[in-house]
Amino acid sequence: MIAILKRMFKTAWQGMKRNNWLSIACIVMMTLSLLIFSSILIFNHAANTLVNTLQEKMDISIYFKTDVPEEDILKIRDELLSDETIVKINYVSKEEALKAFEERSKYNPTIQKALDELGENPLAASLNIKAKKTEDYNTIIESVNNSSFKDKLITVDLAENQKVVSRVDALARAVKIGSLFAISILACLSFIIGFNTIRMAIYSLKEEIEIMKLVGASNWFVRGPFLLEGALQGFIASISTTVIFSLLLLVFGGRIENFVPGIGLSVYFWSHFWFIFFLQTAFGIFLGIISSFWALNHYLEI
Repeated sequence: MIAILKRMFKTAWQGMKRNNWLSIACIVMMTLSLLIFSSILIFNHAANTLVNTLQEKMDISIYFKTDVPEEDILKIRDELLSDETIVKINYVSKEEALKAFEERSKYNPTIQKALDELGENPLAASLNIKAKKTEDYNTIIESVNNSSFKDKLITVDLAENQKVVSRVDALARAVKIGSLFAISILACLSFIIGFNTIRMAIYSLKEEIEIMKLVGASNWFVRGPFLLEGALQGFIASISTTVIFSLLLLVFGGRIENFVPGIGLSVYFWSHFWFIFFLQTAFGIFLGIISSFWALNHYLEI
C-alpha cells in the first residue's frame, strides 16, 4: 500500500513538473480564489464586529421639558422598563447633562462664555433607552410618541448610529455578494486551467496508462495520480495564500486597525489560523480534484 502511494505521489509530481507552466498558472488562479475566499471569512468577522460595536453605542434619547419634576421622569422610566424590547434605561439629570456638555466643550471658549452669560442650566433631563435589537428602536419611538406622557417631551432623538449600522449591514452584504461572484469567476478559471493541466498530463502518459490497463490496473489506480496532482495544486495554493495573507496583515493590519479601532483583524486571523487554513485548504483541494476528475472523465478512456 505504501509503495502504491509513493508511486502515485511520484507520478503526480512528475506530471506537475512536466507541465510546469500550466501547473503554475493553475496554482496562481487557485491562490487568487483562496485569497478572496479567506478575505470573505475575515471581512465577515470585521463587519460583524463593527456592526456590534455601533449597536452597543446606539440608543434613543428622550428629552423632557424643564418644568417636568424628576419624580415624574423616574416614574416614566419605570413604566418604559416594562417593555420587553428595552434592555436598560439611563436617567441623565439636567446637572449631569450640563457637566458632560461642559467637559466636551471645555476647549471652546465661545461656548463657555455663552453658558456664563445665560446664568442658568439650559439643558434638559433625558432618558437614554437601549433596545435588545436594532429593529426594535422604531417600535419604541412609535410607542413613546403615542404615550400618555408625550406632552412632557421636547424631542425624541435616535442616535445617528442607526443609519451607520444600516449602511454597514448593506455594505457587508454587497461585499459578500461581490466576493462570492469574484470567487466563482476565479474558481471557474482555476477549474479550466486545472482541467487543461491534467489533460496534458494524460496525453503525455497515454502509453504508460495503456500498459497499466493491460496488466489489470483498476480505474481508480489509474485515476489516482491525476487526482493527487490536482489535490497537490490546491494544497500548494493554500500554502501560498496563507503566506501572502500573513504578509498583508503584517504590513497593513495595524493601519486598518488604526483607521477602524476595535476591528481586530490580526487577532482574529491568528486566533483562528488553523480553522481558516483548514477551510481554504479544503476548498483548494476540492477545486483541484474536481477539475482533475472532470478531465479524466472526458479525456481518459478507461
